[in-house]
Amino acid sequence: MPKRIRLTLDGVEAVARLNEEAAPETVAKFWAALPVEETLRHVRWGGEAGYILIRKLADKTQPIENRISIYPPASIGFRPEHGEVAFSYGQAQARDHVRPATWACHLATIETNVDAFFAKVRATRAEGGKPIRLAREESR
Repeated sequence: MPKRIRLTLDGVEAVARLNEEAAPETVAKFWAALPVEETLRHVRWGGEAGYILIRKLADKTQPIENRISIYPPASIGFRPEHGEVAFSYGQAQARDHVRPATWACHLATIETNVDAFFAKVRATRAEGGKPIRLAREESR
C-alpha cells in the first residue's frame, strides 16, 4: 500500500499519495522527517503554488529523483537544495529569483479535498502565511 500524508491547512485537511516507486530515497527521507509544522507562504516567482521550507531536509548533494520542472496541478514538489516543498494549485514551475527554471522531485499527488485545500493555498497570496501540518496518514 502506498504511503500517504495528511495535510492540515487553516482548518482544511487533505491526503496526498507519496510517489515512493519513482522517488524511493526522497520519500524515505521525507517520511522520516514527519510530522512537520511550518508556515505555508505563496511562491514569488514560480506561479500558482505555496511552499514551505523544511530546513532539516535541505541537502545540496541529494540527487533529484522523479524530476519535473513544471508542477502539475495537485502536485507536491520537493527541491532538496533548499528543503523546499511546493504545493501547486495551477500553473507553476520550479524556479527562483536566480534561475528561470530548475528541477524538483515530484514527491506526491494530493488525492482528497483538493479544491478546498488549494483554495486555502491560493488565499496565502493575498492573506499571507498560514500554519500547515504534514503528518503520516496511518492506515485506518
